[in-house]
Amino acid sequence: MNQGFSDINSFETLFRTYFEPLVNFVNSRINHYENSEEIVQDTFMKLWDSRDTLVIRTSVKSYLYQATKNTMIDFIRKSKHINVDIDSINHIPIEGEVDLDPYIIRSELEKALLTLKEKNRIIFKLNKFEGLTYKEIAEHLNMSERGVEDNISRAVKSLKDILKDNKHIFK
Repeated sequence: MNQGFSDINSFETLFRTYFEPLVNFVNSRINHYENSEEIVQDTFMKLWDSRDTLVIRTSVKSYLYQATKNTMIDFIRKSKHINVDIDSINHIPIEGEVDLDPYIIRSELEKALLTLKEKNRIIFKLNKFEGLTYKEIAEHLNMSERGVEDNISRAVKSLKDILKDNKHIFK
């Protein structure tokens, strides 16, 4: 886990430190304070929910602003009553800007996983998302460890082919 999200106390400190500046950041774009608060709250909820798998490659501050910007864009797309040019928001520079938010990456990966054969997908998820070892998966699925290894290898190769244009996922 990254700095700032490891426990509830540090997360609350982060929330108290950045909530108001993030709300002001959003409000300067959409000019609706209650919606701005909702967007920032949604961002923090997503962060808390993904705290165990979250990887931040920039400063926490930069990450929070980028994640908030992405949540704002999603909110605007879903809203019928907010008339803001999303392209102008997409081009808002964020200091130390991250390439993509982890929710977008996860979404792209989930879509790609659906194209895999069921067995490859199950074995890949058990290993990569659930953290099971090859041996544990082999025992669970009543197969050889070598078979598990082969399935994961095929899944990774297929995912790399499917996601080859998404350089931010496979570096």
